[in-house]
Amino acid sequence: MPHTYETDGTAIYQKSFAIIRAEADLTRFDADEEPVVVRMIHAAGMIGLEAFIRFSPGMALDAKKHAGLIGEKKLSSSDAKLLAVKPVLVSWSIGYAD
Repeated sequence: MPHTYETDGTAIYQKSFAIIRAEADLTRFDADEEPVVVRMIHAAGMIGLEAFIRFSPGMALDAKKHAGLIGEKKLSSSDAKLLAVKPVLVSWSIGYAD
């Protein structure tokens, strides 16, 4: 029996994000933080990462602006370029089990 594979990139992303939203515990994230967390989990390929993510006040909105998104509306390319030169600071610590 031949296998069929999804080749539409948009459909693949939508399915991936739907799986993440179904499997990850996103309940403590607000409407600005949730899409950022979903993208971080997608990039890492790691359900469970959400347990280690913390946001400083306003950080999620700044991250969305940096990505060229405000809500679901795309920024103009010139605005996105201006926002893209701002650094995004990330702080983390890694604990290792003995």
